[in-house]
Amino acid sequence: MKRGLLAGLGLALLGLFIHAAWVDTAHVEVTHYVMSGKPAAAPAIKVVQLSDLHIQRMGPFEHQVLSEVQRIAPDLVVFTGDMLDRPEALEALLSFWSGLGSVPKIAVLGNWEHWSDVDLLALKQGLEARGGKLLVNESHAMPLSGRMLQVVGLDDYTASAPNAGLLESIGPGPSLVLQHSPGWFQTADVVQRRWQATGCLSGHTHGGQLALLGFPVWRPRGSGAYVAGRYELPFCSLYVSRGLGTSILPVRWGARAEIAVFEL
Repeated sequence: MKRGLLAGLGLALLGLFIHAAWVDTAHVEVTHYVMSGKPAAAPAIKVVQLSDLHIQRMGPFEHQVLSEVQRIAPDLVVFTGDMLDRPEALEALLSFWSGLGSVPKIAVLGNWEHWSDVDLLALKQGLEARGGKLLVNESHAMPLSGRMLQVVGLDDYTASAPNAGLLESIGPGPSLVLQHSPGWFQTADVVQRRWQATGCLSGHTHGGQLALLGFPVWRPRGSGAYVAGRYELPFCSLYVSRGLGTSILPVRWGARAEIAVFEL
């Protein structure tokens, strides 16, 4: 009987490992949200957020993500950091960006772009050659759906220094603040400033990557109090993506990869 119980426990653990290694890492969930503040008569701006891609190669999962984004047909795709975590993956990342086609694309840096020793100039030039922009403590305004969207792209809080002063340049129209590590939104430099944005988008946490009964086993430094999903803050609606790829361990459980879609 004891041997049977041990065998059953072993099979259960094997099943959990298979699910974590091949199911939650091989499938992507598309989530939809509406950001408040849009005038009733104004056309919506559809934004897709991709975060924590941690790309290694162009495989079936990456092609699945591209197919989903093409199906969604967004007005803008934003990348909230950790697109890659080693210099050799730059070619695969640029191939992924090419696969997105002509849709406008904006990215910010995460901690792994800094830690990986990737050539940041080559990264910037490669993204720009494929119709995108890499914003590092910069603000960029762009016309979308007959409206002007302001995007503030900040450097990463965990590995570098975001310029919080840019928050005060945000105008009254639709606006997005992109910053990889969500813990930054709890710092005094952010909270004590007078500013307001339509939405703030982050990643970094992977939703815990391994979440038992909905509770993350571990979150990286720079996550603050955030795990995943939407948080209503006094100065913006913050969304923390579960991301797409994995870090450290190539598994996910209870925190499936995510493409987030927003209407502004």
